[in-house]
Amino acid sequence: MKNIEFDDLEKQILLAQKELVSIEHEGKTIGYYYPIGDREAAKKAKEELDRIIEKTLHPTGLTEERIAELRSKLDYEAAKKAAEKLDILMEQILAQTGLTEDEYVSMFMNAVEDEEECA
Repeated sequence: MKNIEFDDLEKQILLAQKELVSIEHEGKTIGYYYPIGDREAAKKAKEELDRIIEKTLHPTGLTEERIAELRSKLDYEAAKKAAEKLDILMEQILAQTGLTEDEYVSMFMNAVEDEEECA
């Protein structure tokens, strides 16, 4: 995958041909560009994606604009670091308790179910 700055987007898209391009602005990835090989397949994929989005968004009351707004505020680097720390912590807990990940998650799921039954 090729990384480019937002300011170079137009020029790089023309040069990209079939290569995936990661678009960055101020050092953060803000999107991806996937060149279209087969326009008809791309059109069908977009229509299917639109159907999935409509089915997903309607029950939640969210809009595409609200999701885009929320995503734009995410600090992906901080989220990645937090996920890495969580993975390390999970490994330590599993090593200390001797539980498998499924057993550990099951404990919390059972606690949530018990709490819902009491409410």
